[in-house]
Amino acid sequence: MKNFWLLVGPIALTGCAMASDVMDTGNGTYMVSAHAAPIRGGAAGANQVAYDAARKYRSGKGGHAVVLEAGSRDVYQGSVGGSNGSFGGGVFAAGNTDLRFRCENGTQSSTGTD
Repeated sequence: MKNFWLLVGPIALTGCAMASDVMDTGNGTYMVSAHAAPIRGGAAGANQVAYDAARKYRSGKGGHAVVLEAGSRDVYQGSVGGSNGSFGGGVFAAGNTDLRFRCENGTQSSTGTD
């Protein structure tokens, strides 16, 4: 039973990543929020999950998503555990992000510069 907590603690802290539904914020812009556990990259992972959700939302309608703003933040989670007189723990940074984007149809035009 004592080993049970050694296994459950890290699993609870790592979890996975998820994104909200895409929200229409008006004037042709949209927003999606995402969360990623430390093992999924924290704030950077949350940005990727949000962008993937925006891209998936837009690809169903043709065109592509253009990011306007991404506000990410780390969310710190701590854990404490111990057995047989030893104590351990740590602080882990999960991440949240709110991504605002707009949709563009078709392909980008070439500017002629590389």
